[in-house]
Amino acid sequence: MCGIIGIVSLGVSRIDKLQLKQMTDIIAHRGPDGEGHWLNDDRTIGFGHRRLSIIDLSPKGRQPMEYKNLVITYNGEIYNYIELRKELIQEGYTFSSDSDTEVILASYDHWGEECVLRLNGMWSFIIFDKINNIAFCSRDRFGIKPFYYYQANNQLYLASEIKQFTIVPGWKAKINKTRAFDFIQNSLINHTSETLFDQVYELRGGHNLIIDLTCHDYRIERYYLPNKTTAAADNMVANSVEIENFNNLMNDAVKLAMRSDVKVGSALSGGIDSSIIASVSSELLKADGKPGNQECISACFTDDKIDESFYIDALSDYADIKVHKVYPSFLDFINNLDKIVWHQDEPFATLSIYAQYTVFREAAVKGITVMLDGQGADEILAGYSSFYKPHLTSLLKINPLNGFKLIIDYLRIHKEYNLHLIFKHLLKTNRHLDLFASGYKDQIEKPFKRPIETSIEECSFNHLTGFGLHSLLRYEDRNSMAFSVESRVPFLDFRVVRLSLSLKDELKINKGVRKYILREAFKNNLPGVIYKRYDKLGFPTPQQRWTIENKSIFVSLLKEAKLLLEDKIISREKLNQLLTTKSLNNEDISTAWRIIIFSRWVKVYNVNIGTEFQSN
Repeated sequence: MCGIIGIVSLGVSRIDKLQLKQMTDIIAHRGPDGEGHWLNDDRTIGFGHRRLSIIDLSPKGRQPMEYKNLVITYNGEIYNYIELRKELIQEGYTFSSDSDTEVILASYDHWGEECVLRLNGMWSFIIFDKINNIAFCSRDRFGIKPFYYYQANNQLYLASEIKQFTIVPGWKAKINKTRAFDFIQNSLINHTSETLFDQVYELRGGHNLIIDLTCHDYRIERYYLPNKTTAAADNMVANSVEIENFNNLMNDAVKLAMRSDVKVGSALSGGIDSSIIASVSSELLKADGKPGNQECISACFTDDKIDESFYIDALSDYADIKVHKVYPSFLDFINNLDKIVWHQDEPFATLSIYAQYTVFREAAVKGITVMLDGQGADEILAGYSSFYKPHLTSLLKINPLNGFKLIIDYLRIHKEYNLHLIFKHLLKTNRHLDLFASGYKDQIEKPFKRPIETSIEECSFNHLTGFGLHSLLRYEDRNSMAFSVESRVPFLDFRVVRLSLSLKDELKINKGVRKYILREAFKNNLPGVIYKRYDKLGFPTPQQRWTIENKSIFVSLLKEAKLLLEDKIISREKLNQLLTTKSLNNEDISTAWRIIIFSRWVKVYNVNIGTEFQSN
C-alpha cells in the first residue's frame, strides 16, 4: 500500500512544506485514498504519505502516524501484525487503531531496531525517534517495496519512487554510465544500490538506513542475508516429510498474505507458481466460508504459441476459479509506452512487463485492490533454466555419470529441445555485445560481471540478493501501483525462503524436473496438464511477431532512438545495422527494443547522457 516521502536536514537548511507536498502529490497513484504531511517544530525533518487503504480503512489508520515519541510514514503490509499486536498487548501496550502501522511503531518502541527481524511482510518505512533524534529507515528483506535516497541542498531525500526527486530544487537528471552499460549490454538493472540516475541510490532489500539528526550523518546496515552456510540440507529427513512441511508452510504464507479489509484476487499466468497461489487462495477462501469464487486476471493472446489460455482454463475448471482475461495488443503498448516508462522510473529490457501492466489495469477495473502473485518461486526453488548449469557443475564433482544423466533427463522432459539448446541452457556463458561508441566504453568503471556459480544454492543466493529479483519486483511494484493495486508475493515469505534454501538439491531439480518439491507438495491442487508442465513463460508478449507485423512503427521508434543516442552511447554503425537489416533475428529484435526503451526513458526523464563520441 501507499507511497512515502521523507526529507531530513543535514545542516542548517529547513524543510519547505510546499516542496514536501509536491513530492507527495507526484505519487498520488500509489495512494488515492488520502494524503498526510508532518513536520517537526524546527522543520529539520518532514514526512509525506499517500494512502491506499488496505488494513483498517478508518481515519485511525491515516499517516503519518504518531505513537508516543515516534512518528512514521510507511509503505507496505505486515502480514503477522495480529500476532505481534497480541504479543505487545501482553507486554502492556495499548492500541487506538486496528492498523499494522501502529503495530510497527509499538514494535520499534519495544524492540528497537531489532523489530524488523520480527516482521513478516513487505515494507519501506521511516520512523522519527524524537527522544534519540534519529530517523530509522528500513526496507523489507528482499526489496519487495521500493526505497530510494538522494542527497542535495544539504538535505537527504527518502522516497518510494525516483520521480519524486524531480521536484527537488536544482534537480538535473544525469546518467550513471556504468549502470547504463550493464543494462544495454546484459539487460541488467537494479542489481546494485546504484540506479541509472547518477547520485540516486536504492536502499537494498534487507538493509536499514539510520540518520543521526544531531551529527547530520547517516549509515547503512544490513540486518538480513539469506544464509548460504547454515542452511545445509539435512539428508536424514525423508523427502515425504520435507514435501509435507513445505505444503503446510506455503499454505500458511498464502493465508497470511490474504489478510485484508478489501478484495483480494490473484494474477494467473497458467504456469505452476501462479496456478498454485490461485488454487490455494481459492481453497482458503472457501474454508473461511466467504461468498463467491477467487477471482484471477490473466493475459492471453489469440492464435499465438505463447497463449496460455489452455492452462488457465484447465485450472479455472479444476479449482472453481473465476478468470478475467485481458488481451494485450501492440498498438495499446505503443500508446502506453511512455506512460509505462514514467511509472517504472528506470528502463525495462523487453515488452514482457506490458502484459503484467494490463493484468493490474484490469484488476483495478474489476475492483480488486490486492493481488497475489507467484514471484519468487523460481529464485528459491531452481525454476530458471540458468540453474541447470551450476547443478551440472555440482553433479560432475560427485560423479561424471550424474552429469550425463541430467542431460538425458533434460532431453526426456524438454522434448522440443535439440542438442544446440541443451548446450545453450546447460553450458551458457555471458555474451558480449559490440554496441557502444568507443569513447563511451572508455568511461565505464567496473561493469557488473555475473559471478561463477557452482551450485543451486549459490545461484539462488545471487538471484535473491543481486541480479534478477530486484528488477522483477520493481516491475511488479510499479505496474500494480500505477493502478492503485497492491501486489503480494507469498513465495517471498521469509520462512518459505529459509526452508527452501535448506532443501536438498534433489527436491529442487529431480531427474531434470525443476521446482520438484513445489509440484509434489501441491499436485492435488493442480490439473494434470499443469502438474506435468515443464516449459516456462511467465507474462510473455509475442515481441518478435509484433515487431515483424508492425515494422514501420518499430523502425520509426528505432530512428528516434538513433537521433538521441548515436555516438553518445550506441555506435552509429550498430544502429544503422539494426535499421538496414531486412530479416531481424530474435536477438537483434531484443537488442533493438532495449535500445528503444532506453531512449524513451532518456526522453521522458530528460536525462543528460553526456557528449558525443567518435564512432569506430
